[in-house]
Amino acid sequence: MKKSLLLLFALGIGLVAFAQNPKADLKMMPAKANKYAQEPAAEKRVMPPSSVAVTSPAQSPMNTNVVTQIPIGQSGNAFGFFVDSRTASVWVDNSMNTVAFTHRLATPSSSYVGYDISKDGGTTWELNNINYDPTVAGFSNARYPQGGIYNPAGNTNPDNAYHTYLAPALDGSQGTAGSWGGIVWGAKAFAPGATAAQNILATTDEYRWLLPDAFTITQPGTAWFIDEEVSWDGAASTYLGNLNIGKGTFNEATEDFDYEYFKYPLDVNAADGINDIEIAFAPDGQTGYICVLTNLVETLPFTSYHPVFLKTTDGGETWSDPIEVQLGGVDGLEAVKNFITDEYLAAYFDPNPVPPRDEIAYYIGYHHDLSVDAWGNPHISGDVMIADLEAGTIATGAGFFGMFHIWSPDGGTTWNAFKLGDPLQFGAEFTGGGSTVSQYNRPQVATTTDGSIVFFSWLDSDIEEATDNSRPNIYFRDFIPYEGEGGTHGAEVVNVTLFSAAMWTANWGTMPCYVFSKDLGENTIECTIPFVYQKMDNYDPSLPTQFYYIPDFKQTYTISGIGDKRNTIASVSQNYPNPFSSETNINVNLVKGGNIGLEVFNMTGQKVFETSTGYHPAGTVTLKMNAEVLTPGIYFYTVNAAGEKITRKMLVN
Repeated sequence: MKKSLLLLFALGIGLVAFAQNPKADLKMMPAKANKYAQEPAAEKRVMPPSSVAVTSPAQSPMNTNVVTQIPIGQSGNAFGFFVDSRTASVWVDNSMNTVAFTHRLATPSSSYVGYDISKDGGTTWELNNINYDPTVAGFSNARYPQGGIYNPAGNTNPDNAYHTYLAPALDGSQGTAGSWGGIVWGAKAFAPGATAAQNILATTDEYRWLLPDAFTITQPGTAWFIDEEVSWDGAASTYLGNLNIGKGTFNEATEDFDYEYFKYPLDVNAADGINDIEIAFAPDGQTGYICVLTNLVETLPFTSYHPVFLKTTDGGETWSDPIEVQLGGVDGLEAVKNFITDEYLAAYFDPNPVPPRDEIAYYIGYHHDLSVDAWGNPHISGDVMIADLEAGTIATGAGFFGMFHIWSPDGGTTWNAFKLGDPLQFGAEFTGGGSTVSQYNRPQVATTTDGSIVFFSWLDSDIEEATDNSRPNIYFRDFIPYEGEGGTHGAEVVNVTLFSAAMWTANWGTMPCYVFSKDLGENTIECTIPFVYQKMDNYDPSLPTQFYYIPDFKQTYTISGIGDKRNTIASVSQNYPNPFSSETNINVNLVKGGNIGLEVFNMTGQKVFETSTGYHPAGTVTLKMNAEVLTPGIYFYTVNAAGEKITRKMLVN
């Protein structure tokens, strides 16, 4: 009965969505994102403070097996998500069964930064904990926080972990009183009675700050954020040619993060600027990527705003030259060039003829998200659509754009694309109380803690009368990188909030960077993917909002060879040349980063040589060995990484 009902419901939506005239569905929008919100100068009212959540979930409208919702904290208005990194406000630490949500508060005011914390996997909560107080002397009102959990190495007690955040501040140091220029950050232990440490960084001639776009905490515990360096005149910004990057190291003595800063020069097209920035690292904390949606000075053919990656393999000590992903043109991504039907292409180009598909320009944006898997490969998701390069516009109507997964299977050398779904609505604009804020499809990417499974979510308003994306559901799909030829996507798109109390109300739905997971045995893993969304009062963004937590969206994965996926060593090659008389090479493919050791034994089992090459990030490492330390004969060499050993035979002549 339930399957039939779901099928009829889905068919109904499909008929509504695609029985329309393609030309009527076409919506043109500017390719450059509006990165500044019009926020109310003062709040209208506040909600009463809460300290502990009611743990009973909100009731769903039908007696069906659907997700539930737990009311958690509140905010003074709906603007808190406006500039956040897509998955940097909800943070899961699977080892502690803990989840935290960073947000602006309702009381004392929305200029405070706080957090909600659950130490039992999302069942019970401590709400609206203050971690930043703007009334302290020398500090200013905060906006748009991002944050997460810092967990010291080896710790499994949530009380010994910390909440940390980063937010722009209205300190006026860019030159306009009461406007942008400052950045605030701090940390606070989750232990009862802990005190908060908070800091402020003002704009100077050396570093100019505005609205940090990207934030993450690596699993080893390093915090990172990125802000495009701009000048701000109180109404508009001008890009100054650099990414300002902050790297934070936890100081045990002060129980706070110490940040250092550096610039990465990135020459983008001055007229286009930057739409979005994300940063993420592999589980080892060594291989990481920054992804920027922009156009460089030298443009790519038939490609508008597109992913530009910077890569590190040494924990952020150095970063590569830009790695561009071409969307359209002969060298573009085939899945991108072929996802729009001939009918919709004809409607877009009408009355002109449709050009060859290799001569159609494409775009990704306004926003995207980024994760890095266990093998050190980057995965992003975002809306892909046709672009008019001369007019500077994009096509956003149903049938003209799709939610895409774009990834590299080999560390950024080659790129693949896959259409995850077909959203019906792209964006929505909420107004009220003299304020305006926009919401788009909100692409999200998450992984299991070990990086072996990748998850995607996005928002879409599929209700029949919808004309924009103001009444969204949360949609979901997954990807297993090591299964099948080039990885396997989930067969179906899942509507997470269908028939639940969150149905058509999951505004700014947010998925964490990592999800909960547990091994059920017999090659089976159960993943719990949490979401947080906010509910507005009468869709007025200037009024206080209520946040809800979805605790019970679960997916189970049965994968052959699941026991092998967590191995550090994927393979060790036969040494080459073999036999050898001078020098030989051994290729080691690491699934995860680790220290590599090499031992050599003679035919009697005696160890005749041993060396350690130190830490190496995920990927292929070539070990070199000189025959001068060995006499001619047969030997066995053993490669050791993270306690795993692989042995092969070699011959010295």
